[in-house]
Amino acid sequence: MDDKQPSSHEMRARMSWGAGIAIGMGAGVAFGAALHNMGLGIAIGMAIGIALVSASNAAGRRSAEGTHGDEEDGSEDDGPEGDGPEDDGPQTTPPTR
Repeated sequence: MDDKQPSSHEMRARMSWGAGIAIGMGAGVAFGAALHNMGLGIAIGMAIGIALVSASNAAGRRSAEGTHGDEEDGSEDDGPEGDGPEDDGPQTTPPTR
């Protein structure tokens, strides 16, 4: 048996699956009770749970990609507002008399 520890991303993905399905099933039972149709409520709850898991895993991937960028400081290009005065366009000086 392999005693290798899972990576933090894998643990986060596993925990998000458990939490997403649990939240979805709870919402599904509530919808089922409200609609008087438990099957439909659980189906809706499963859809909610899978959507939560997908959103959680996508957010985790985006944050992991941001920390392993190719730039020296690891930050992404944030556009011209953070680049300084050299990117503000042509600078004109008033004529001197």
